[in-house]
Amino acid sequence: MDEIKETFTKQDGSRKVVIFQRSNATFGFEELKFGREEGAWYPIGNYSIAIVDTLDNAIKEANSRVAWLAVES
Repeated sequence: MDEIKETFTKQDGSRKVVIFQRSNATFGFEELKFGREEGAWYPIGNYSIAIVDTLDNAIKEANSRVAWLAVES
C-alpha cells in the first residue's frame, strides 16, 4: 500500500497534489480534484504512473507538471 509523504493543497481548496511512496521504495505523485457533487477527491492528472527515485525528485517533478503547484508553492 502507498504511504502519503506530502500533500499540497491549492489555495482555493479545489485541488491537491499528494506525493506518495510505494511499497517498493519508489515515489510518485497525483493531482486530485474535489468533486462537490460526489463529496470526494478523484485523480485528474494520471501522474501516478510516474516512477521517481526520491521524495525531493517527486516534489520537483510535480512542480514541473502541475501548473498551479509551481505558482503556489
